[in-house]
Amino acid sequence: MQEDALESLGLQEANDEELSKSFESLKEERVFTAEELLIDYSGLLDMQVEFSSYLGTVELSLAEILKLQKGSIIDLRKPAGESVEIFINQRIIGKGEIMVYEKNLAIRVNEILDSKTVIEYFSREK
Repeated sequence: MQEDALESLGLQEANDEELSKSFESLKEERVFTAEELLIDYSGLLDMQVEFSSYLGTVELSLAEILKLQKGSIIDLRKPAGESVEIFINQRIIGKGEIMVYEKNLAIRVNEILDSKTVIEYFSREK
């Protein structure tokens, strides 16, 4: 009976070692930097893309549109300071906030998808 217990303990140790090796190999899985990814996709780097972001939309009747004049305000029903989505070729890649930069409207990027996902999007469109 003790031999069985020792034998099963030996098998358990072997299984633990295999699991430990498997876990270590997963930890060693390489994470590529944006620069390394771009080397493989250098043909995509000069591709033209459409950048867009929407402040908001509103539905107006034709009568309301005809009443518009210089200085009219159209309420987009979006709170000031709320984030806007950033699209490249109609695909969302991040979020940002509207700001004024050198007297122009600009978008400060607050969140963006990782480089690998962005490159996968565009490699499918090529």
